Amino acid sequence: MSCSPGLTVRVVEVDVAPDIRLRLREIGLRPGTLARVTHTGAFGGRVIGLGADRFAVDAATCRRIEVEQVQP
Repeated sequence: MSCSPGLTVRVVEVDVAPDIRLRLREIGLRPGTLARVTHTGAFGGRVIGLGADRFAVDAATCRRIEVEQVQP
């Protein structure tokens, strides 16, 4: 799913290497999490908002995270 800025999504699956999956879990990006896409990066990455926190995810990692749109 392509995620545009302003979209709220629920993380369904994170299909990345175990070390990257662990780091994403540590910052709160895990299945069931609600996240908001705040910005699109120059090379396809996204800035993700989880509560008051913001962090960037590169495009390759974004493609490995399955999400579903949450209705407003």
